[in-house]
Amino acid sequence: MKVDGGHTITKVRSLTDLESARIRESMDRLRGFSGHAMLGPLVDSLNQLTETLDEMLTITPDTLNHGAFRSRLNGRMSAALTSFSGFRAAIEQHVRRLALPTPSSAPDNFKTLYASHPSYRLVHMLRNLDQHRPPASSVLTISKDEDPATGDPRSRPTIDVLATVKRCADESSSANHRTQWEQCGALWVDQTEPVDARVVFRSAFNACETVLAAHLNEAEPWILRDVRFIAGLVGEVQPWGSAHAIRVERDEAKGLAHIEDVALSALTFGEAMATLDAARRILGKRSVAEDDPAPAPDDPGGDMEA
Repeated sequence: MKVDGGHTITKVRSLTDLESARIRESMDRLRGFSGHAMLGPLVDSLNQLTETLDEMLTITPDTLNHGAFRSRLNGRMSAALTSFSGFRAAIEQHVRRLALPTPSSAPDNFKTLYASHPSYRLVHMLRNLDQHRPPASSVLTISKDEDPATGDPRSRPTIDVLATVKRCADESSSANHRTQWEQCGALWVDQTEPVDARVVFRSAFNACETVLAAHLNEAEPWILRDVRFIAGLVGEVQPWGSAHAIRVERDEAKGLAHIEDVALSALTFGEAMATLDAARRILGKRSVAEDDPAPAPDDPGGDMEA
């Protein structure tokens, strides 16, 4: 509590050892349960790349080939491709960190995307290309044609996927790499025309977003249990929002004390709730407030102790 420009600590009640341990574990889970933190880097990199791809359609051929523009395009495409692999690694790390008693679908879903989702697989292969034979942006061209729906002229930043696959497979010095490119090409075999690069990235992003949403939704019963527990403690302290859990461990021999101060922030569990609702929206479900299927606080559906 802040008083006259300073801070004072008022003891409300003692915490049991079980409560102290559960507070630490619950707050650790809630602090890491942010869809924005997990998805944000990928969103930011794709926004920057899309801005540059759109710019390709408005500049002159001379500017298109100018070093400054090519540098920006190469860098932003490389960053976006890397963000996809970074996103997968972050989600799989989150699965391990949560360590829930029920398995997450995310690892298997990423494997399925790699094996059968055309855009996600192409993005993965372009990242490999960017690492070993950069820049990956060399696959981009400006396509001018007519919109098949309206007949209006249009310009698009495109990728000739089948031509790219053939070239990269032919240039591969490794039989394994050549097979990977051929597997990617098999997913695009019916796409004989160049495809809009923006559509490819958008489709791959949507697939990743759905994998994340499924993983977050699977964790919902345990996250709601954490939220209820922390919210109950927050409600015990006035003014609302000022609750802290303080633990003091003394080393009498050395005359030292270790103080652990955990702020029971309503913003933390508020963001976790917003993440749960965002995951539900992506999956076409009602919000938690409209449809709360979570078990009672003391029965999370498993034997996990918090």
